[in-house]
Amino acid sequence: MPSELIFLLILVGAGTGTISTLIKISPALIAIPAFFFFLPFFNLPLNDVVLPVVSTCLIAFIPAHLYLWIQSMKRGEVDFQRLVNFAPGVVMGGIIGAQLLSLISFSLFKVTFSLIALVSILNIVMTLKFISVPVISIKKWMCLPIGLLVGTISLLSGSGGRTLSESLLITCNTELKKKEGTVNGLIVFASIAAMVGFIYPAQAFDYSILSKLNSLTFAGSMHLPSLMILALSHGLFCWLCRNRANNTLDNTVLSVSYVTFIFCTLIRLWV
Repeated sequence: MPSELIFLLILVGAGTGTISTLIKISPALIAIPAFFFFLPFFNLPLNDVVLPVVSTCLIAFIPAHLYLWIQSMKRGEVDFQRLVNFAPGVVMGGIIGAQLLSLISFSLFKVTFSLIALVSILNIVMTLKFISVPVISIKKWMCLPIGLLVGTISLLSGSGGRTLSESLLITCNTELKKKEGTVNGLIVFASIAAMVGFIYPAQAFDYSILSKLNSLTFAGSMHLPSLMILALSHGLFCWLCRNRANNTLDNTVLSVSYVTFIFCTLIRLWV
């Protein structure tokens, strides 16, 4: 494994851990564009390695989401009723989305990723109270299909479930202090379910594309050494920044920077 790639993984993990903890956005929406920009230097264009990049990133972020979810449960900041209502659908959607991700074209992935990236910007706008949030009453029988849709689209876009779960809980008028803990719970369910689909993808990944990496270091589509490095780096910076999310000015500046980054990514992705 090239030392340059190890350094890139550490930097990406540091960036995702810091930014996602401070402004509460999906770390995958930072990691995937970062790899899109830098993997070509290793002769690995993203359109050839979407499945291993997405699967490795999403599973690497599970420990940090699990830690944050447990901390929220200890503080009583989880809406268990909504978690129970939506989790079954999200789990099924996570498995289905992970399977479909191995089948779809890069063009379709770009469409789903772009849509979710724009939704993440809308979430920031709603969180900062720049626009009013419509409140929707969701009947219990609707929770399963909605959760299924959230899980499937989240995996197809590589976002891991945070963006759509947050949008869903905002429009359900979830209590503010319980929203973050509930979102992390849904992410954990979606990501663990997706791991099954990544270990046994519907279409086997062609390891010959990754000539610099030993195929024996893969579990399905996940590259285990990269997963561990990314998980450690992301988790460390997530833990270091866990109590630093109270500066409104800094968070606003970071939010604006994130929006700029997403727009630049989308322009580079499509132009």
